Amino acid sequence: MPRTETIESKPTIAVRIRRIAEMTGLFWTVLLGRSKDPIEGIQVYDILARWLGRGDHQMLTRMCALEQGRRLLDERQDVLGPLTDRKALHAMPDGSVGRALVRFLEEREIYPEELARKVREARADSGGFAPGASPEVAYLHDRFRDLHDLWHVVTGYDNDWAGEYGVVAFSAQQVGYRSQTLATGVSSLIASIGGRPDVMRTWIEARRRAQRAPYLLAEDWPALLPLPLAQVRDQLGLLPMPVYRPLPNTGYRSAA
Repeated sequence: MPRTETIESKPTIAVRIRRIAEMTGLFWTVLLGRSKDPIEGIQVYDILARWLGRGDHQMLTRMCALEQGRRLLDERQDVLGPLTDRKALHAMPDGSVGRALVRFLEEREIYPEELARKVREARADSGGFAPGASPEVAYLHDRFRDLHDLWHVVTGYDNDWAGEYGVVAFSAQQVGYRSQTLATGVSSLIASIGGRPDVMRTWIEARRRAQRAPYLLAEDWPALLPLPLAQVRDQLGLLPMPVYRPLPNTGYRSAA
């Protein structure tokens, strides 16, 4: 099937200045904890993406370079359904990826389907999809979002702030999502200045791990859910698991 990408014209200097000002104000509002609105957080990332880029080209190019990636893209494989079918996940073998995922979600009261709904609400002006994206790229952005919590499980980063910065650094490195790299890098730097330099080391090592690992966006995740977690981690070159000191979710407000 033919694939197209939307190529935006180069913005003028005035437009760039306006975008930087808009991005900076919203970014720091969320980062410093002055807003608890997840919709605003999503819009911050979209503003950052318009200025820095969100990896559209790299995301699509790496997907199309792999036979399995092309197949999953052509099929528009659904991952949100299998990852949120808690009854089916509970029925999977003990020690499997699926059982580890449902335990992670339930212990932390995480609902990926709610995040998907909020993203579509935040992007209502673009039909619920990544602004300015081709159909192929829009699908990949949705896939990237829906796999986030599963990647927490397989990469070994928890959902404390240091773990969030780690898993986002990993995934953003793989797809070239520069705005997410910037946001989590700045957040890690702030934590380091505040007395936790290990947070920045965790962020840096996560990016290095991403460079060594295969392209996780192109993996057939529904097929991997029933398999042993240890086997999948080994198969994807994710071992050994990271050893890091968690950063509690109090006192810091995530930009991720």
